[in-house]
Amino acid sequence: MTIKLPSRGLSKEEILQKLRGYSADDADPFSGKLFTIAFEPGVNELREIAFEAMKMFSFKNILDFTEFPSAIRMEKDIVDIAKSLMQGDEEVTGTFTFGGTESIFLAVKAARDRFLLSRGTITIPEIVMPVTGHPAYDKAAEYMGLRVKRVRVDEKTLTADVNAINEAITENTAMIVASAPNWPFGTIDPVKELADLALEKNIWLHVDACVGGFVLPFMKKLGENIPSFDFSIEGVTSISLDPHKYAYTPIGASVILFKKKFYKMFSQYANLRWPGYPIVNPAVLSSRTEATLAAAWAVLHFLGEEGYTELARRIIVARNKIVRGLRELGYNIMGEPTVIAAFTSSELNLFRLSDEMGKRGWLLLPQKGIPNMNIPPSIHLTITPIHDKLADIMLGDLKTATEEVKRLPPSEAEGLLEIFTAVFSMITPGEMDLATLGRIFAELEKTLSTYGDRILKILGLEKGFPKEMAMIYQLLASLPPEIAELLANYVVIEIFHRGI
Repeated sequence: MTIKLPSRGLSKEEILQKLRGYSADDADPFSGKLFTIAFEPGVNELREIAFEAMKMFSFKNILDFTEFPSAIRMEKDIVDIAKSLMQGDEEVTGTFTFGGTESIFLAVKAARDRFLLSRGTITIPEIVMPVTGHPAYDKAAEYMGLRVKRVRVDEKTLTADVNAINEAITENTAMIVASAPNWPFGTIDPVKELADLALEKNIWLHVDACVGGFVLPFMKKLGENIPSFDFSIEGVTSISLDPHKYAYTPIGASVILFKKKFYKMFSQYANLRWPGYPIVNPAVLSSRTEATLAAAWAVLHFLGEEGYTELARRIIVARNKIVRGLRELGYNIMGEPTVIAAFTSSELNLFRLSDEMGKRGWLLLPQKGIPNMNIPPSIHLTITPIHDKLADIMLGDLKTATEEVKRLPPSEAEGLLEIFTAVFSMITPGEMDLATLGRIFAELEKTLSTYGDRILKILGLEKGFPKEMAMIYQLLASLPPEIAELLANYVVIEIFHRGI
């Protein structure tokens, strides 16, 4: 059913009641029961200060910083704080963005433009990165006409394999990427070795510290074995780091830092060719609220170095307790965890384990793995300060859920996986070129127009995302990635279209 604008405006209470109804099924991001994309320190006063700052600046637009110079002042302070954490000198400069993906877009654009201008010819620039690098680089490449080459990681440490990176580099390589840490496993790539390679080949090295930038420096201060990954290493060209992760600011806050001020020139967009106002956009978006900028500024200054150090200490306590508990339950820890831990099992269906934990209120992130790179399915845990109080309870529930999954017989729905996999694999070739992908899109459009509703119903998605997602995760893990991506896109389009 299509919703139209109400003929008369709703009252404040009607609006709030409706919003409460819309959010009835939402997870509670402050509960501490999320080990996903919620970064909760368990500090109530922090939230109050952030909300007050957001209210003060919500209707001020960063687009016109001549009209609202507060944006310049707050951005400089946040960039300076990020720069100091990343050991940057006076030459390092940066931009406040609305998320890690936007920061990565700016880094990719800068590396691409520098590469093409230095070459003086048009070619397809390449990004070489470990398979654990974030999909934001693939997204940026798709938007901006680059090619991504993902290579294996060390199977034991799950960190970047420097030799594999080196082997993949060609004359068209514009950027190589390191993570500190990567999202799937929380392991830190060998940035020094990759920086040496970048210097030798004269290639842009971007360090993705979106996860770790605002927490690893404090963990290192507390004695954790954190390898260097910042501007203290010659050869690091840019770094992204997100306040809305481990700086605990509201969502919509990231920073991209450049080793040299002139490198930022390649990331910006200016246009004085139309009859309107002069446009100079430091970020991808033009109009942007100052709300999240002000909230980030407020939270950073509220916690300060002492506050962040204490929160880092609590993460270490929680992580050590959780990792020890996972091992006692017989799970295998993947790599060397930092603020993220991932575990796997050769005996259990981890997707069903995730569902069982969901029934107990715990939200974990299942990961499909990559079989041909010897990366098995796993469960990802984002560990935050609030988990130091909840780790024992979570491990107790995990023990119960583990025993439950061991007793569960294979479900009838799991038998459908073979059928789906076989059907979709039939139209997937070994090599995927543009013409073949075009034919698959055309064939899939016909298939989904006929069977789309039936597929949604079989997967339990006709009324929104179900509480139990094991079969869906298993299906996506079983399909060739090109087909899994098309199916996932279809499902998301349908769910947003239906509003369920």
